[in-house]
Amino acid sequence: MSALFTLSVLAEAETKGVLWYFQQMDSAGLAVAGVLLVCSFIGWGAMIQKWGDVQELRRRNLAFERRLRDEPAVVALNFPRGTSLGPYEYLVAEAVSAVQRHKGRLLRQSDVTLCMGHVENAVQRGVSRTMVKYEDKMVLLSSLVSGGPFLGLLGTVWGVMLTFGALTEKASISQLAPGVSGALVTTTLGLLVAIPATFGYNYLLTRVKLMTTELENFASALADRVELELEGEARRNFAQHQEREALRRAAAQPAQAPAAAPLPASPVEAPAPDDGSFSPPGWEDAQ
Repeated sequence: MSALFTLSVLAEAETKGVLWYFQQMDSAGLAVAGVLLVCSFIGWGAMIQKWGDVQELRRRNLAFERRLRDEPAVVALNFPRGTSLGPYEYLVAEAVSAVQRHKGRLLRQSDVTLCMGHVENAVQRGVSRTMVKYEDKMVLLSSLVSGGPFLGLLGTVWGVMLTFGALTEKASISQLAPGVSGALVTTTLGLLVAIPATFGYNYLLTRVKLMTTELENFASALADRVELELEGEARRNFAQHQEREALRRAAAQPAQAPAAAPLPASPVEAPAPDDGSFSPPGWEDAQ
């Protein structure tokens, strides 16, 4: 008999519409319901905006990666100050800025190793800052997922507590049902906040993880390409340095005068030494 009466009360409540449930709530329940409605709008707005940001960042990354394949030298790129840079562009700008501090001083492999240490540190800092940007608004969605149901449950428990506290000994279910129905509204609103936020959070988190992996792979490929370009630049600088040194040494040597030509030999024979055996010409014939 009581079950039939309960069904009749619920059927009557359904015919009264959603507004009837809110009319059965007290001021505390209405306050909780208002907070949950605001959280619902915030959650939907955050999900839509975050989805748009993720799509835009990934589009810019892919476009810049295609452009970078056609660039002859990464270290020669120039990024004007004040421009809005995408994640990949920001990493390249940080790497180029680190290379510029060693411009003109790359001659040996040790110079390239020192420069690459600074480049890798700059790229790693850029990856960390970009990941913070990737995870923007994810904390808000996580809070809505975990806090929405608990906030709704708080409103329900408060409403049920007041409903049972106001009952008398001769209270019937017709007096209990409206208060309990109004108290359950906050639980319903809490679930309506948490359920969409859960699906949106899981989808966006998957996209963020994918973009993070792509970012780390791009940073690794960027470091390899910069190192190869620096090694080529160091070899060219070393060859130019050797040429300049050779020219400097050649210019430093004094000009030598041409050597004197040797005198031709005289046809006159040298006189023989006077050792007592000298004979004048014709002496043999006279004898």
